[in-house]
Amino acid sequence: MQVSRVLVVDGNRASRDALVTCLQFVGVEAHGAEYAIGADGWLSNGDPDVIVLCDEAAAGGIAELLQRCASRPAEPGVPVLILARDGGRVPLPANYPTFELLRRPVPVSHVVERVESLIDRRRLTNRERLNFGALSLDLANSRAEAGECALRLGRIEVRLLAFFMGVPDKVFSRAQLLRRLWPANVRVEERTVDVHIRRLRSALEELGCAHYIQTVRGSGYRFSRLPD
Repeated sequence: MQVSRVLVVDGNRASRDALVTCLQFVGVEAHGAEYAIGADGWLSNGDPDVIVLCDEAAAGGIAELLQRCASRPAEPGVPVLILARDGGRVPLPANYPTFELLRRPVPVSHVVERVESLIDRRRLTNRERLNFGALSLDLANSRAEAGECALRLGRIEVRLLAFFMGVPDKVFSRAQLLRRLWPANVRVEERTVDVHIRRLRSALEELGCAHYIQTVRGSGYRFSRLPD
């Protein structure tokens, strides 16, 4: 699998280095730069999969970088995660296709989860089908299939199932699922996760695959073919 590339543009060296280190720890090729213009050498090997941009570092070539990413004919612009303090502004090109905003201060672990979410989302735009055990997910048509049976899923259930199928056997808390699967600017309660898990389980039950979604008492949920 190709390693994802993330550019972190932050004028604060300590926070920049901390985020780059955490991203590298989860297997991402991360590069830090004080200004976008200082990342020219690294960017010569191709566009990043995600740009993390702090509003204090919005000068120094970032507008030109984003304009270049937005103009790629084969795919939408590189997702941008903006870390901004109240009143902070970032010069995004008009109608830039994909960006999210997190208000600082924010734990670095939350930033890493949002970066992973944007990477997952971008990856799925280039996939038509996911497979796991007896289950197949047709992303283009929002359909779950097993053998001769098929049914259509809701938008959030598709996103939830696609995420689970990509990270089998790993336990996620409700809070982690919220941060990974819901946009950063949307405020929802943890019980929302339970509602969509129930809906997804009910759908998979019709396909004989509900046992893949396992509740881990006191921890959250995992997606696995292993016994509970």
